[in-house]
Amino acid sequence: MKRYAPSEILAMGKTIITAHSGCENTPPNSREHILAAIASGSEMIEFDVRMVEGELRLSHDVPEDPASCITLRECFSLVAPEENLHMNIDVKTEGLLESVMALAKDFSLEHRIIFTGACNDDRELALSLGSDVWRSMWPGQEIADGIAANQKDGSPFLNVAYCMITEENNKELCESGFGFSAWTVDKTYFLKLFLKMGISNITTRNPVLAMELRKEIQGI
Repeated sequence: MKRYAPSEILAMGKTIITAHSGCENTPPNSREHILAAIASGSEMIEFDVRMVEGELRLSHDVPEDPASCITLRECFSLVAPEENLHMNIDVKTEGLLESVMALAKDFSLEHRIIFTGACNDDRELALSLGSDVWRSMWPGQEIADGIAANQKDGSPFLNVAYCMITEENNKELCESGFGFSAWTVDKTYFLKLFLKMGISNITTRNPVLAMELRKEIQGI
């Protein structure tokens, strides 16, 4: 199965599918999760990164057993051979972009990384390193504020919890020249709804289902 780059999917007017950490009932931020994401055919894979005892590792929270967390280096070694597979690196603490990109350079992966999380003010730095930042927002924050921030720094997407998206604010966002990246969209109802709305990216623990529904609804 051919894997298209996210930019190619967007150019077709379709929705990017991103495999969330722990996709297809695998342990989150694990080797198994990465392999399942690769096998799903999705355009992107999401994982959480933090500095643990001086080393970049995959973990959503501060781990009790650092040695149990896969290293970002091992993750890159798995992803690098997969043509067009991009990564959404959700940084859990500030100040990690340069360290992540220095490691990515060892695998020639700089252009296949998008940052979210604790890095909303780092787009200029990300661009200088060959990557980009999608602005992250959380429930309770105003979409209008996100649009204003994106207009200021040029970030192309708002990365939000799926419950924050409505047809009305999706229309407003698109008219402003931006798009939604929705997390974590696992239920069939919302997968279908957002695919019909044509939002820019869906991050889901069910990428195989999402890919099937995209083919059915959007024709790819």
